[in-house]
Amino acid sequence: MIQIPESLLRRNEERQELLKKKEENAGPNQAEAFKTAFKEKYSEIEELLDSCHDLAGDKNKISERLNEISRELNILSKFLAASSMFLIAYDVKICTKSIQQLQDKMTEIEANLLPKKKFGFSSRIDKKKNINKNKDDIDSSEIKSTPKLSLISSGINSCGFTSRNDEELSLLHDEVYNRDVLLSNLNRCTVYIKGSPNTIHVVSSSKCKIMTGPVATSIMVETCTDSTFSVACQQLRVHNTYDCDFYIHVTTKAIIEDSQRVRFAPYNFYYPDVDIHFGLTGLNTDINNWKDIDDFNWLVNNKHSPNWSIIPLGERIKN
Repeated sequence: MIQIPESLLRRNEERQELLKKKEENAGPNQAEAFKTAFKEKYSEIEELLDSCHDLAGDKNKISERLNEISRELNILSKFLAASSMFLIAYDVKICTKSIQQLQDKMTEIEANLLPKKKFGFSSRIDKKKNINKNKDDIDSSEIKSTPKLSLISSGINSCGFTSRNDEELSLLHDEVYNRDVLLSNLNRCTVYIKGSPNTIHVVSSSKCKIMTGPVATSIMVETCTDSTFSVACQQLRVHNTYDCDFYIHVTTKAIIEDSQRVRFAPYNFYYPDVDIHFGLTGLNTDINNWKDIDDFNWLVNNKHSPNWSIIPLGERIKN
């Protein structure tokens, strides 16, 4: 039997120990570098937001500044999504909330400095026809003829639908490209988004079927029940949601919080130009972490969270 010299064994052990230390240090170093860069970018965006008040009265300059801030938030969201692989769940949660705070602040500033005119029914109804009509005489069909009243356009770069029941709704690529989409208070609706938005936020909706093309950054689903989602994005966040199925393509981990009985399967929404839209968003079609779910309410290691599961093959739907 060949005897290996002790000196070689020691040297090999030292090399292995050195490699182990390098691996252990790689994560924290990356995480610290991320935190520093994130903090700097966060401060820059905060300063940009504060500077909007100095432009009060000049709508063009305010719009330009808000567009700039929207782009910077997009960059910050992508930075977080790309870095989440080496960050702990708590850090991802804190950074996600920080970005949301900036987005909320931007929305508030926009509402104050660029107030939108309120929609009214009167402009939609021919005044001549209403000379002999009382308020109670207005036919419901005249109200139904104004479907755009529930098409959201409150932001300079946003669109979507709100307060709709039992309808099939759709948005095409030209309507959503690089824009933020909000779907709120929908009930028993089917929604098709055949394009590549910047973000999507679905809130307070029930018994809906929502299918979207690839989204450049994140999708937030909040306070939804008994619905089915087919979505593709960098990061999916699900909050306070119950009894929903998700068919997803995500390049980072999907995150759930305060949610139960949510199930996951691979993305299943295919339509003409979907490959082109994937290319526009930059999403990697070869990476899909559809079953790598991070439950912020489940802190037990090596045990599967009871709040989510995988949809059995026999129960998966095809679109």
